[in-house]
Amino acid sequence: MLFLAKSAGRGWPAGVGLLLGTGGAATAQTPPPATPVRHVVLADVTVRGQRPQAVGTYHGEYIRGVRPLTPGQRCVVWLASPDTSQRFDLRALTVPLHQRYTAGRLHISFYARGTGLELLGAPLSAPPVVVAPPDSIAKRRTQMRLDLRPAALQLPAAGVYVVLECLPTFPDETYLRRVAVPRRAKKDGSTIVKPYILTRRGTDTTTIWTSVDDFPKLRQSPAGYTASTWMRWGPTLPYRRESAQSFRGKAVQAFDTVLLLELQPR
Repeated sequence: MLFLAKSAGRGWPAGVGLLLGTGGAATAQTPPPATPVRHVVLADVTVRGQRPQAVGTYHGEYIRGVRPLTPGQRCVVWLASPDTSQRFDLRALTVPLHQRYTAGRLHISFYARGTGLELLGAPLSAPPVVVAPPDSIAKRRTQMRLDLRPAALQLPAAGVYVVLECLPTFPDETYLRRVAVPRRAKKDGSTIVKPYILTRRGTDTTTIWTSVDDFPKLRQSPAGYTASTWMRWGPTLPYRRESAQSFRGKAVQAFDTVLLLELQPR
């Protein structure tokens, strides 16, 4: 029902009354009947997870200097097991690089600890990983991550030696020697030289000159007085452990080549 009220002699008022009615008694809404609550008791389930672990030679910071790796040289890094009472599988290996390399191939293999005076023991039963120059990664401050799960390698009880070696760019390329070419003289009388790697392909007698800057450059981190990195500067030379040297002119440090090895507990 609608009712409009009008004041006498004053026209329509400022406010208009509005009355609404249903014409019948209002009906109250009845709530639905309560549904009984059912309690379901689940059985106790024990969940066991295996979280991957990682071991590496990064000691909190990088240094400006890098480790160029050219044909004929070999870098060996020792990575100890985080728990000698537990068995691990090798999951992935991360190799930080100073910049993208355009010459050479990285040859990566894994060895157990040697006996006696031998540094390297038996190689792990898997073919070495050969990485050609990558073209899709960033030019600077990059890294390579190698998936090792298809090889199904098991970490030895004590740890593993990761061996990084540089091969010529092509399989039929032969390393000849390393030469240093004088570029210009400084004001103090010293001469700036630029090193090159000389190679030759197949039966071609043409000598290929490649700058050392085009080969892989490994990142380094200060390790204190004891390093876990060895270098062999030639195929006939012995391995030499990275020794302490001047670091930023303030202290004596030994430098480690940075690697990160991801492990999967068994």
